[in-house]
Amino acid sequence: LESEGLFLPENKKQLPELPTRVALITSPNGAAIGDFLSNVGKHGLQITLYPALVEGKRAVESLLSALDRVAAKSEEYDVCVVIRGGGSLESLQAYNSEILTRRVAAMPLPTLCGVGHDKDITLVSLTADFMASTPTAVALQIHNSFENARHAVAAEEERLLGTYRQVLERTAYQLQGYPEH
Repeated sequence: LESEGLFLPENKKQLPELPTRVALITSPNGAAIGDFLSNVGKHGLQITLYPALVEGKRAVESLLSALDRVAAKSEEYDVCVVIRGGGSLESLQAYNSEILTRRVAAMPLPTLCGVGHDKDITLVSLTADFMASTPTAVALQIHNSFENARHAVAAEEERLLGTYRQVLERTAYQLQGYPEH
């Protein structure tokens, strides 16, 4: 996988600045979905859940199916998010599957992966376009893109108001009969 370039930064898809349409692949019953939803923020996101098994013998098959369903509707989404909370090395084995890793690499839209906890790094995480150490960190990546945009708009508003004030002051000064200096 490494020799094929699946982990190389130059082969990663660029994440959109403000992703609003999110395909979320995870278990509907795990803590990961709650962590993600409580940290992604309220930015008018359209999040569509694609339920999948995240561990056990059928997890790879279930995750592949969810990825295929997202890929078939890729024009409806800005990003695909794959999350799962931490666990033992054995419980994360689905995310080290070669076929699942290749499917993530082939996704037609940018894929963010937050599987496990800080110390867990899976092959799927290495292949994803954005890798985070936890589901919460993926949510914060999306949330921060909106916060950064909000700050940029506020800074531009201040700049425009300052320019407008300068023009008004200069015009008022000229109207009072003083030459511009």
